[in-house]
Amino acid sequence: MRCSSPAAYPHLSSNQQDEIQNDLTSFVHSIYSSNSSSSSSSSSSSSNSKSATTTTANASSRRSFSFFEEVESDLVILPGRKAWTLYLDAVVLSDAGNLYDVLFLACRGALWDTRVPRTRAVEYQQQQQRQPNRGGGRGQSGMGGGDEEEDMWKEAIRTRVQSRVADFELEDTSEAGSRLSGREKCPVAVTLNILPTRHVLDATYAEEQAVPLKLVLLYSFTNRDDGGGDEDGEGARFLGMRLIGPGQVPLGYLKELLRQGQGYAKQLVLAMDAQLVAQEEDSRD
Repeated sequence: MRCSSPAAYPHLSSNQQDEIQNDLTSFVHSIYSSNSSSSSSSSSSSSNSKSATTTTANASSRRSFSFFEEVESDLVILPGRKAWTLYLDAVVLSDAGNLYDVLFLACRGALWDTRVPRTRAVEYQQQQQRQPNRGGGRGQSGMGGGDEEEDMWKEAIRTRVQSRVADFELEDTSEAGSRLSGREKCPVAVTLNILPTRHVLDATYAEEQAVPLKLVLLYSFTNRDDGGGDEDGEGARFLGMRLIGPGQVPLGYLKELLRQGQGYAKQLVLAMDAQLVAQEEDSRD
């Protein structure tokens, strides 16, 4: 996975651009990869003179979530031998604010449209020659004549040992392939720009510079029947959060922000999925 953003920040030096790119890449990759540790992990970054702390939270009683593991079975071609490799490149062309939300929505849209080529297993026979045992045969006694013995030896040379070698071939083009079965579980981000008494959604770049703290919340929504998510019936799974800025959030206020952020994320997923499904239906017509 790679997030590139040199064109979005022309006023920054190359080192600062590389720092932003590495930070975005590691952050997105940490959310899409397995969060198997039951303890929280945090990392700090000083890009744009603001501190950022990322926390990936997973209760030990819950099954860890990894989007890559969710779609792993869709990428298998020959079990234990060959599989497709999934690459996700997100290129930030401009930053007008609310970057994290847009970045994760773009990744979700790309993975929603991803098609895995259908394949069929192919077995062909590899011919191998088997050398005969020229000693100890009955024709070796000198009674049958040399010509007959030579013919028997040549016939043995032509004996083949059949060996099956598995491979695959494409059934159709990539445009007619299979969708990723776990695409609805793709993570989404909601950024809350926190003020002393309220918070702001979808802030512009100038508004982001004015708020003392940003809270980026990550969620994944699953079907209730698959055993994932919370017990609230919404199938929401909290994946982690990132605090950006020098401000602080009281614990009681943070819990309320997490509750509201889940509702925002649910609305965002429903609206986006409805649009993606409508686009699929239009493409079929």
